[in-house]
Amino acid sequence: MKTFKYIILTVCIGALPLSSPAQEKTMTLQECIDMALDNNLDMKAGTVSVGKARDLQGTAFDMEKTSVTLSQDPTSGGSPDNGITVSQSFEFPTVYAARRKYLKAETAAAQSSLAVTRNEVVRDVSAYYYTLLHDRRTIEILQAQDSVYDRFVSLASARCKAGAAGNLELINAERIRNENRIEREKAEKSYRSAMLAFRQLLNTDTVVVPADVSLSVIRQEMPEASASFEQTPLGGMYAAQITASERNLSLAKQGYMPGLSIGLTGQLLIKGFNPYGIERNRFEKGNFMGVEVGVRVPLFWGSQKAKVKAARRDVELVEISRRQAEQRMNKEYHDGLNELFRAQKVLDYYIALGNGQAERMSRLSQASYENGEIGYVEYIQNQQTVLDVQLRYADAVNDYNQAIITLNYIKGNK
Repeated sequence: MKTFKYIILTVCIGALPLSSPAQEKTMTLQECIDMALDNNLDMKAGTVSVGKARDLQGTAFDMEKTSVTLSQDPTSGGSPDNGITVSQSFEFPTVYAARRKYLKAETAAAQSSLAVTRNEVVRDVSAYYYTLLHDRRTIEILQAQDSVYDRFVSLASARCKAGAAGNLELINAERIRNENRIEREKAEKSYRSAMLAFRQLLNTDTVVVPADVSLSVIRQEMPEASASFEQTPLGGMYAAQITASERNLSLAKQGYMPGLSIGLTGQLLIKGFNPYGIERNRFEKGNFMGVEVGVRVPLFWGSQKAKVKAARRDVELVEISRRQAEQRMNKEYHDGLNELFRAQKVLDYYIALGNGQAERMSRLSQASYENGEIGYVEYIQNQQTVLDVQLRYADAVNDYNQAIITLNYIKGNK
């Protein structure tokens, strides 16, 4: 009785829809990529970072705040004269030029980082798109096999009742049908999981379903034997980061340059009060005006030397990271080519074997069993062979497509 309940539960779970039809939207791969580039949160964050870097370019000529000083200077008798001083400090002109170059390089680095993110999004969308096609095809194969095994159980049950077969044949028929349903449930679970991840990648509440009606091989020319790191998005990002770190080093060296200041002082004298007999006739309205120019010279170099050394270390670190990334890319590209060639061989094998022949074999095996030409053991073996060929062919197509997607990502998706 417990076994019967388990079988009914299995059927009910397997019958659940993969997604809600009311919320589905069929989209092509390019449409999915466009949606992800517009909605993906990583892309949005990268775009904001680029905007922030552009905004910071406006700080290149940032000067210190202007100083305004009011004073009173009693020359005698306790009656004060009023004074006002306006002064402005600023860096040496070359500092502003160096800072401007550095901020421009930071903007370029942010843009190159966004290009890497875009390349990753295109890869992920493509990978999930073809994974969904593969999982859907796997479910279709197992569902078709379900019908075959249902027929097998019916025939075995009839043969058992007629005394033409023993209970063992019926037990095996039910076993293989239940095993197939378990595999179908696993495939459906994988499909739903991939669908959820796909929606998160697209950043949408809509259930997006691939528009392709079948799983097929990506048609494009075979990739080159090697890829130039400099021409990849990752290589471009590291080149921009190296430039930015070098500009930062140049900016740090500007710390040795002196600072400048200029000021204007006005002394408002009280005409009727001049105990020292200061000659004021040549100053109209009794006002003294003065200009002052100052130079701030760094006398202690230790702190600035440390900043320059640290900036130089940053350049070295970025260059080391670049070399590491290039080595990883070369290995990943080499591994990707090997995986592509392996998948191609497997794919060629199953194409030569003939995926359609497997379906014909299934029908012939079914007819032979019904006509009593073969026993149930041979029938099960034939059906398992058919199922294995169909599933392996779908896996081979997916492996090939995923290898192509990986290599396109490494080189940089156009």
